[in-house]
Amino acid sequence: MAIIALFNNQSTLVYPLLGSSILFASPFCLGDRVEISSLIVLYTLYALMIYLVLTGGSHGTGPIWIFIVSPVTFFVRGFKRGIIDLIIFVICVTGAFYLSSYFKFYSGYSAYFPIRIIASFIIVALLSGFYEYFRQMYSHRLIELVQKNEYLATRDPLTNLPNRRYAMEELEQFEAQLQTGSIIIADVDNFKDINDQYGHSVGDEVLKHLADLFVAQLSENDMVARWGGEEFLFFLRHKNKQQATQFANDIHHALSQNRLDIIGVNQLAVTVSMGISKLTADVPIDKAMHKADELLYQAKKQGKNQTCV
Repeated sequence: MAIIALFNNQSTLVYPLLGSSILFASPFCLGDRVEISSLIVLYTLYALMIYLVLTGGSHGTGPIWIFIVSPVTFFVRGFKRGIIDLIIFVICVTGAFYLSSYFKFYSGYSAYFPIRIIASFIIVALLSGFYEYFRQMYSHRLIELVQKNEYLATRDPLTNLPNRRYAMEELEQFEAQLQTGSIIIADVDNFKDINDQYGHSVGDEVLKHLADLFVAQLSENDMVARWGGEEFLFFLRHKNKQQATQFANDIHHALSQNRLDIIGVNQLAVTVSMGISKLTADVPIDKAMHKADELLYQAKKQGKNQTCV
């Protein structure tokens, strides 16, 4: 448009259009600074639109271009900030029409032309605002739904612990970073007997009781997941075997001090057997898991309610 204005000898349009083009292109030099880039584009557009209203643009058609402002504003600024910006923009456009009357840029137009342009712009802005409001509302609901589904997909519904899928993702990510840590696989002792004697509802309470107790023993960087059935997996980041063994001993002690209250049973003593293995750059996940499983069954054979390392 600047080139067309140059050929048409419209010097009042050449430089504003050329300057706007440069400013519109400037965000390409700002890299990932998206917010600053979008504001440069938006406020350059505002300045250009007000200039076109003030001067009439080419053959008095300048004010027609202001209708592109409202969708761009809501896209860049969102609903609430967009409303504020558009109110300021309408005030500036009204002032530009008022000033243009002194220079008689619209002398051949009806006296109602500025009022109709502004009224039309306000209607378009309101429609754009309604669209943006409902778009944001449903977008937020969709994001919340996706986050909820993602959370549920990685959680065990009974214990509310991370499930096997989530635990494997964490382990694989940890392994990719070539870091060291420890893995503990724990299995509830005599769990089948508990289910047979007291019922599966009591068995569920046992699992929830253990989950709460395990979480209470964890440090900030560690994780416990329900591995499957009555098995739990502890992922202890940056802990060596000695530290993992101390953690396992703390679990045994906590279980001995916190029995499960059950109606008709009074208190039920729950114990676990555990196997500990290390996870390093030289010991991959599958090998560490296999070793922890072997040590777990060794603990079972040696009398249960103990840990093998």
